[in-house]
Amino acid sequence: MSAYEDLDAFKACHQLTLAVHRVVETLEERDATLAAQLWAAALCASSRIARGSGFRNRRMFAACVDRTLAALAEISFYLEVGCAMDLISKDERQELESLGGRALFYSMKLVTSLAGGSPSETGPAP
Repeated sequence: MSAYEDLDAFKACHQLTLAVHRVVETLEERDATLAAQLWAAALCASSRIARGSGFRNRRMFAACVDRTLAALAEISFYLEVGCAMDLISKDERQELESLGGRALFYSMKLVTSLAGGSPSETGPAP
């Protein structure tokens, strides 16, 4: 398998993680729980790709990338909640959603290539 640093999906998720960190630094003072959940999901998104790249089995790698997709959905939810509660600005949300969309695109592309077809062919996460 490829080194995770070379994967477009990892690069996109890593950019998102760094951007989330900048938002979380100020969010922490206003809502520590939301900040922790957002940060955990951002870390999970990129770390699952790194973990998966260590497996020699494509299905195991695909299962890890599938968890990345779940973490990206969580990030989107936390951004929605944070924005609705006026804890995250619309500009911050827009920036993070844009980066999240890019991460989703490349993660879907990766999981599809690992599955040899559509993302659903990897099966449900164990």
